[in-house]
Amino acid sequence: MLIAVEAEQAERDQAADCARIDDAIALSERDIAALEDLPLDTHEMRKEWSAIRDRTILTIRDVLHNVAKRAAEAKATEDWMTQKLVPKESDRMVIGEFSVALREVPTSKLVDYLRYLIQIEDQARVQSVRMVFTGREDHKAYDATFGKLLAQFALAEDGDLGERLARIRRLPERVDARIANLFGVYSITNRSHALMLPQLRQIEAPMIDACDAGRLSAEATHDLPA
Repeated sequence: MLIAVEAEQAERDQAADCARIDDAIALSERDIAALEDLPLDTHEMRKEWSAIRDRTILTIRDVLHNVAKRAAEAKATEDWMTQKLVPKESDRMVIGEFSVALREVPTSKLVDYLRYLIQIEDQARVQSVRMVFTGREDHKAYDATFGKLLAQFALAEDGDLGERLARIRRLPERVDARIANLFGVYSITNRSHALMLPQLRQIEAPMIDACDAGRLSAEATHDLPA
């Protein structure tokens, strides 16, 4: 787990290591581009490209390991902070009542409810949505978005820690994308090569409609003291 001081150092180290990886990838890109000017047949081109790939991976292997390790530690810290969210005793009635009201709400809509409740800082109902969401059989399809929102809520009172952890996790994603773009798919046609990143299917959580937003707003303020 990363505490505030450790997270600050980990973010600096993560950025430095990712910069080293970027430099190695940039060098590989130049080397691959230079192959175009050489009188190589298809077999020789593939052999040279493979040599560049293997050399690059060997160069950045240990750095990639450190980057992945820090990202895992950041994620573990976020999970630990999220698990620390404990309902207040005074909120238990609100949590119970709202949980009942959410029984018929589709799992996809719970993500939008969570986003809205975080915006209005309704901690009791955030706990309700969390409890209901965890109990849904199809929650895994929305775990990534729901988890990020809940982590942001859990870390909101810890200053920059939440943003630092998020940056530590996001940096490897950018590096992975560059590596995939460079070495993921390779084809040669008439002495030319193409390095392409396969298109990933984008999944977006459905947005809450106006009717639901109005109903939720009314429910969120129903039990507030005058």
